[in-house]
Amino acid sequence: MCTSKRFDKSYKIISNKEICSGYFELKVKADAVSKYCYPGQFFMIGIPEVFLRRPISIHSVEEGTISFLYSVVGRGTKILSEMGRFSGKVSCRGKGKGGYDEIKMLGPLGRGYGLTPNASSKFLSRLSCDSYEKKSCPKSIDIGFNPVIVAGGTGIASVHFLATKLSREGVIYYGTRSKKDLLCIDKFKKIGWKIVVSTEDGSKGYKGYITDVLSENLKDSNTLFACGPVPMLKRVLQIAREKNIEGFVCLEEKMACGIGNCQGCAVKINGENKLICKDGPVFEIKDVEL
Repeated sequence: MCTSKRFDKSYKIISNKEICSGYFELKVKADAVSKYCYPGQFFMIGIPEVFLRRPISIHSVEEGTISFLYSVVGRGTKILSEMGRFSGKVSCRGKGKGGYDEIKMLGPLGRGYGLTPNASSKFLSRLSCDSYEKKSCPKSIDIGFNPVIVAGGTGIASVHFLATKLSREGVIYYGTRSKKDLLCIDKFKKIGWKIVVSTEDGSKGYKGYITDVLSENLKDSNTLFACGPVPMLKRVLQIAREKNIEGFVCLEEKMACGIGNCQGCAVKINGENKLICKDGPVFEIKDVEL
């Protein structure tokens, strides 16, 4: 079975900007690696002064660069947010060759939306091993489905790459706690996606949970793709099964190694224990037990 190549090396930081309060977009130069990246995959990112790497989903890939969208939630991501952010100078952390900030990353890792070894998906292009070695991730050429993406919180980070590769624009249902947590809306609009927003405090869009809005509007002709916190995903799974809708969920979990050695990210899939980092993070809705 054809498997994704992974690399463990240092990359030049192009930018690491705060896009809104507490949220950052990190861009790295990765010409040789970006062509092996697929929607739903992630990298284990090394952070100075922190023992374990952090798993962060691929947000976008374009013109030899890979970007990651993340929030500052603890010491590790706080240090990460300080790398490469000193205008005209090299920061004190992550200093690399040639006077540029560099960051150590392992990846791409995991199985994504039908493009890596779990390619049971009929919605995204399947690649032979030969084309996998030679080409970057293509845009899906499949037709005949209506994609719906559901994202909660920072789950929006990983589904942007997916949206750029689906053969047809669709609707994204996006829920956050408040309007200050909304990210990437302009990016989705730019590529032709309709966006439905909800906030728990009612500061933007519908007031309440995005799954309530989804339940009222989801049709049996839709295909579902979801990423977000576990409570949201549990409700998405319930809705999909009630309406007999196929699709995929991308699971998020703390990881120590990212390659299946530590066995710390186990989840029940179709009655068996699977590892989110190695067997996922993307699984078919019909198989997931949360």
